Amino acid sequence: MHAQIDKTSSIPLYIQIREDIRQSILSGTIKEGERLPAVTALAESKGVTAATIRRALQDLAEAGFVDSHVGRGTFVTRPEERAATDGSPIGRAKDPNTAASQKPEPSRRTEASIKAAHRLRASVARSLNEMMALAQRPGVIAFTRGIGSPETIEEGTLTRLTQIALAGGESLFHDYADPRGLPSLRKAIANLYAEQGLSVSPDQVLVTNGSQQAIALLAQRAAETGSRVVCETPCYAGVTNAFSAFGLDVETVPRTADGPDISKLPDDGEWADSIFYLCPVLHNPMGTDISAESRDEVAAWATKHGALILSDEVFRDLHPTGPKDAAPPDSFLRNPGPANAAILGSLSKSFISGLRVGWIVTSEERVRTLAQTKKFMDLGCPPLMQGIAQAFLEDPAGYRAHREKCREHYRTLRDETLSALRSHMPAGVSWTQPAGGFQLWVTLPKGYSSVELFLRAVEKGAAFLPGPLQDINNRYMNSFRLCYGSLSPEEIETGIGRLAEATKEFLEETPTDEGFAGLGDF
Repeated sequence: MHAQIDKTSSIPLYIQIREDIRQSILSGTIKEGERLPAVTALAESKGVTAATIRRALQDLAEAGFVDSHVGRGTFVTRPEERAATDGSPIGRAKDPNTAASQKPEPSRRTEASIKAAHRLRASVARSLNEMMALAQRPGVIAFTRGIGSPETIEEGTLTRLTQIALAGGESLFHDYADPRGLPSLRKAIANLYAEQGLSVSPDQVLVTNGSQQAIALLAQRAAETGSRVVCETPCYAGVTNAFSAFGLDVETVPRTADGPDISKLPDDGEWADSIFYLCPVLHNPMGTDISAESRDEVAAWATKHGALILSDEVFRDLHPTGPKDAAPPDSFLRNPGPANAAILGSLSKSFISGLRVGWIVTSEERVRTLAQTKKFMDLGCPPLMQGIAQAFLEDPAGYRAHREKCREHYRTLRDETLSALRSHMPAGVSWTQPAGGFQLWVTLPKGYSSVELFLRAVEKGAAFLPGPLQDINNRYMNSFRLCYGSLSPEEIETGIGRLAEATKEFLEETPTDEGFAGLGDF
């Protein structure tokens, strides 16, 4: 085990160490029955903590590569090479004759170029995020916050729900919870999907600390199995950031108002076990729904390639359901089904972000696998927070009444925003027509930078999220996201008036050439 550990890499140290040991076992460098060095010795030789070594050995033990005996040490028990579907947390392509393992290793020059490109991308993203601090200036009306309005929550709601949760006795929350989540909460979440006509069992639900942890769990799993990742773009930056944090290269497919451009989805034979992330309902940042045709094409692609659709549906409960409203898109749980789909849900958008209760709905087998990884992360979500969420979901006068109130509230804010845009924005500027929720996507004429407009708008007292922050390669330079969910109608009217004034002055100038339009695909 002589491989060097790269502490500057985005690949977690325990994965680097684990793969070093695994390859040494498979190559015969470490023989079956041989005892590995002590944890402290390995930690010292690698320059890492003992906890990092233990995590690597735990994965290897679960996969059958080593066996630990208290007082004796850890011994190699080289397993039979496994099929990709065995649920092992370690590499999927163990057969050296597979097409994947026959792919040539990239040259040092190629690796160096890719690392340099990733550093550039990270540097640009950091600079853009630091610039967003300007939106916090006093007096600035910020269309930047992707959270709901506190006005939708009645005073005393949290107190009431906490009392309900504690009514069964505080001892219920003294112990660690099941890493999958409280059984009663998983049942309440499954009932939400029954309202869509879907048959979901509690064993298909994994409760997480917000949907962000759900994404991180799938990202870690993808890093461990070597899965390829493709995301629609523009999209919520937390998704691509999570996959990048685990050293995964993220490929992108452009999103239109009707859904991802299906013609741009990869169609080669190397996408088995890959992940495709998209936001089909009230898309972030566009606010639009995927069309039925695009939805069916995505499902067919996933079925053909054995890929996993990671469907972000945290805004579904905000979708209007009035007689004049279009129905929200059908769930991917129906087609292609839970074997090829994982649905993200959350109370962060429809209730309170700080509660940090989210979930994944997928196959029972995938839930069991992800729960093992989750246990290493947090031993389970806070039981009291889960109890509050359960009380809210089970109360007939609670969540469902609140959901209807939210839908109407955001409908009012959406209509106010669209009206203000029509009244104040100059010709040449366009925007999406969101089906609901609290965000939309604005596009300037080509040659005009949303980053420069942001700086000008802040001086006028308004702020938004420039398009490059919604794309891993910092494209969509002439577009931006407008979030109106946490603002009042008066703030929306005033803020868009200020933004329109800055936009008019900006568009009176001669546009630049295409110039900097993103960093390209790496």
